[in-house]
Order: sequence, then C-alpha cells, then structure tokens
Amino acid sequence: CSQHIQPNVLAALFTSAARVAVLRVFLIDPIRTYYQRQLEDATGLPLRAIQRELERLCAAGLLYRRAEGNRTYYQVDMDFVLFPELRSMVLKSLPPVDALRAELALDDAVRLAFLGESRTQVLVVTRSARRIGVSAPAGITVETMTSEEFARALAGKAAALETYLVRGIDLLGRRDDVIWRHIEAAGYDVKKGEGV
Repeated sequence: CSQHIQPNVLAALFTSAARVAVLRVFLIDPIRTYYQRQLEDATGLPLRAIQRELERLCAAGLLYRRAEGNRTYYQVDMDFVLFPELRSMVLKSLPPVDALRAELALDDAVRLAFLGESRTQVLVVTRSARRIGVSAPAGITVETMTSEEFARALAGKAAALETYLVRGIDLLGRRDDVIWRHIEAAGYDVKKGEGV
C-alpha cells in the first residue's frame, strides 16, 4: 500500500451519492465482507450503481475483492492510508444508534446487537463475560448478555427478548453466526436495521 495519495484516489472517493452510501456501509462495519446483493439491500441502490462504485473503490485501493464460487466478496483494506480519516468522517456524520453500531462492529467481544422497540435500548450478545469496550451515546442504554445467557433466555422464550427479537431490529447483520440458527429455530424473524 503506497503512502502517497494520488489526486485521482481522492476524486474516486467523493464524487457521487452512491459512492458515499457504499462507503458508509463498509466504514461502519469494516471487518465484514459483503457481496453485491447485500450492498444492494443495505443501500437501496440499484445493482448497476453498486457494481460501478465497487469497481471504482477497488481501483482506488480501498476495497479488496475475493471470488468464492459464483460470488465476489468485498471488504475494506483497513491498511489503506486514508482509512482512519475516512472512517472518522463517516462516524461523525452518523446518528447515535449507527455510531454505536460502528463501535460495536469493531469490538471483538461482540457477536450480535439488537435495537429494542423503544429505539433507546440495545442488547449486545458477547462472546464472554468480558466487558465491551464501547460507551453508549447519550439517551441509549446498553444491556449485555453472554452467548450462553442469551441461548438460555432464547430457549426459555424469555419475555425480555420480545422487545429486541419481535419488535426490534438487528444492528450488525451477522446472520452467519451460529446463534442465528437458534434465533430462527425459536421462531423469530428479526428485521435488519437500515444500512445493515
């Protein structure tokens, strides 16, 4: 990765609303990989616009591209020289819940996160009893449960989960986590949050 920024790289990053929408998705959760249809769902943009922006962001060096079977996955190169500044700009423009989502996405203790019905409560499912390393924005309360506690509550159909799993939304979109199989087996169909 070159430490010298060429003028065409900056121009490639900020010239369209579609590019900003795609960047927002990648920079909120830079560890996650996405394929084109996921980005289409997350941004509401037409597939052709997604494809065009992905090509430009790959050419600029901000995204990696990896083919797996008949899908191509994209992920942010967090070593890209402007990554910290780009992410900082995006985070500063987010509403509080999305800013919290961006922090949770980079905390390795976090598995899942749900926004409750009141839109002021967030349930975070963690890998262990270790405290999460994020602070909630003003007006938002964060409750944590370990994976084991969440699984027990799920198996027992705990009423406290209803606000998150029936009337709430999925903040991180980590549907490939094995916990999702338990959520689905329990009969829940949690909506994804905007941009997830």
